[in-house]
Amino acid sequence: MVAALTVAALAPDRGVAQQARLAEENSWLRVQNVGTQPATLDLTFYHPNGTQAAKDGCPKADVCDAISPGSGRSFFQQTLDALPKGYRGSGYLVGDQPFVAMLARDLIRADGTLQLGGDSLRLGSGTDRHYLPWVTNTASLVSRISIENTSKDTPACVQIVYYAVSSLSPIATEPTGSSNNCPSGGEYLAPRASIVRDETAMAAPFGFDGAAIVRTQPTGGGVAASIQQISVAVDTRDRVRAGLSTYRALSSDETSRVVLLPMIDRATVEDGASYTTRFRIFSATPGAPNEVTLRFEGRDGSGSQISIESKVTVFGSMTCDQSQPTTLGCLPTDRALPPSFTGSVRIQSVEPITVVVQRVSSTGSLADYRGFIPSEASRQVVLPVINKNYGPFGGRSGWNSSFRVASFDGSTTYAYIVYYSKQFPRGLFPDTSVPVEGSRTFRPLDERKLPDNWVGSVVIVSDRPIVVVADLRSDVFEGDPEMLYNGVSLE
Repeated sequence: MVAALTVAALAPDRGVAQQARLAEENSWLRVQNVGTQPATLDLTFYHPNGTQAAKDGCPKADVCDAISPGSGRSFFQQTLDALPKGYRGSGYLVGDQPFVAMLARDLIRADGTLQLGGDSLRLGSGTDRHYLPWVTNTASLVSRISIENTSKDTPACVQIVYYAVSSLSPIATEPTGSSNNCPSGGEYLAPRASIVRDETAMAAPFGFDGAAIVRTQPTGGGVAASIQQISVAVDTRDRVRAGLSTYRALSSDETSRVVLLPMIDRATVEDGASYTTRFRIFSATPGAPNEVTLRFEGRDGSGSQISIESKVTVFGSMTCDQSQPTTLGCLPTDRALPPSFTGSVRIQSVEPITVVVQRVSSTGSLADYRGFIPSEASRQVVLPVINKNYGPFGGRSGWNSSFRVASFDGSTTYAYIVYYSKQFPRGLFPDTSVPVEGSRTFRPLDERKLPDNWVGSVVIVSDRPIVVVADLRSDVFEGDPEMLYNGVSLE
């Protein structure tokens, strides 16, 4: 199995003109062996021009053995001596057993606050078209787009098309011209090469808030756009506060007429902070209006059931903000969410769409996850990184996790939560299954059989197809020590 790591970095951000204030940045990769035999992992890093920069992996003399079934390992680029300080590039991971992986990045700012973002990776080859529902370059938030040509021997011509919110026509396309290598437009990327577009380089002007499509064009050497392979990720950062969020772009085969958002909140209080979500719908054909039906299901602060259905017309893209009343939250004019809401949203559209959810906290943290489509629903879902009081310091608990499980059709399902780690290589199995009535949040802190200072993974096995969103957070750091990522189907 293979996975592309779109831009691993140890470099400070070069964008200072618009004051995004990114600090020194480091990436790390978590890999979970979901096969039946010990896994050999081969991790190769590449410079932006596509030449090899360094290698890592397991087994490795005096460092690690092959990764046993059910176990995982984290690879930290900051401590890999073969990568020079200031390196920014991309990576490619190959394993001889099935695996799932998550790529994250963290930054310690000058004031000591932490920024954290990441997402689970897509396995297999890249695709020729990617949808980016959330891209921004405003006074408060700015996005960075990272693109890698994942092919080992085929060049690519990459083009980015930007659409402002509620617009059927693109506001900008880059690059605008053509070249001998890319006669139909696009920037030429050699095999394994990568590029970054941030506030200092993107064609979307200051004040832009919307979405984008990253697509390929034929090369001058005759490589058709349809066979080119790229991988794309998007980071969004607060220009002043510590907020940082990351999502993997959605490829052309991840658009759908049915999308489930299992984690939707309005003023939900957890660990002393209040969380509210907002999500952006982006049509796969942004040049045409799209009729969309949304159904909000959940509970208010007193536990009462809430169910609201709404219909909207999406012109390219639309933002639905749960902090806003009625229509600004994509709700009917006569219905609003209660002051506190925890639940989900099921979306059905006439034409295929993509969706990204952004969760904002009262402390300034940002976190993203991708809306789930039917093919991602599974009776077995793996979460490669889960913690319980891991890395306590100064009287604080350290890293902890929670994860929200939702049945894709909204019915009641019964799930087994199985924990894996070096202490439990064959799994810590529960005595019985637990009911999930639509959706339910689980916390390893509630699992008494797990020791403190624990890090591992979780497999959720259910009798009906489910989707899962995981949350990682730490109380040791100030700033934005929190991220969300999509659980990965094993079916």
